[in-house]
Amino acid sequence: MLRRTALLSALTLSLLLAACGKKHEQAVDDSVAAENAEAQATEAPVEEPKPEPKADYWQFVGPLVAGTYEGECVRLPDARKMDATIKVGADGKVSSSGLEVDLHTAKTIMMMRSRDDKGQYSTVATLAVDEGQGGTLSLQSGKENGASLGKGETGIACTTVTANRNLNARPLYQSVAKLLEGRKQTIGCLDTKNLLVRRKLDFAFDNGVVKIGDASFDLKDAVGEGFTVNDDGKNVGLIVEMPAKRTLNVLFDGAGNVTLLQAHNDQESTHHCMVES
Repeated sequence: MLRRTALLSALTLSLLLAACGKKHEQAVDDSVAAENAEAQATEAPVEEPKPEPKADYWQFVGPLVAGTYEGECVRLPDARKMDATIKVGADGKVSSSGLEVDLHTAKTIMMMRSRDDKGQYSTVATLAVDEGQGGTLSLQSGKENGASLGKGETGIACTTVTANRNLNARPLYQSVAKLLEGRKQTIGCLDTKNLLVRRKLDFAFDNGVVKIGDASFDLKDAVGEGFTVNDDGKNVGLIVEMPAKRTLNVLFDGAGNVTLLQAHNDQESTHHCMVES
């Protein structure tokens, strides 16, 4: 439970980091827009800024969640027992008892896979179309299996669901690797012993191994992991818990470029890196 809580906190941190980054970018955009408006009075119009790259997240999320979920179900909000099936199509369209949600329009995705003391894994996933009434799908596979689909005030919640083998079959990083494999980049990192010192380190992701300068994280050894997708694919976060209480949190843009990286051991922060503008 403590491990899952720690990993969930890291996932939440990734969401917050993405949100903070978005607010900062919006503030910069507003400032630039004001300057451009003033300049346009005497200068030629400036070019429109290029749209931020977005990851096609469904390519690595879809294969994990697509399937048919049946179990002991109740209708929400009245909790009336009913026979129901939640179907998640390969195209991202979900349906159950009159409810329909298109997950290809999901703005936020959070997935977490953790290992218990007996070496058994469990995976949970939440996909939300928006913060309002657009629809949310939640799945759990492992020791307990469940699925729920909600839209507006209504929903279907099922327990003792036939296990979705794809959801819990393999490490999550192997799916995100489609976006990151072969990635190499130089990023600016603070010296955690002396925050006034900043140095450039090489980042690489190859065959499941993350390298930051001389440090390396072999994700095949992870005891817990997760990833988040925010802002409709503009930000992707990878969170990994390694043996010996080492953790790694990497935030990418939709093209797979590192924007922020943090790593800790049991005692302290070991890396704090971000893209140099």
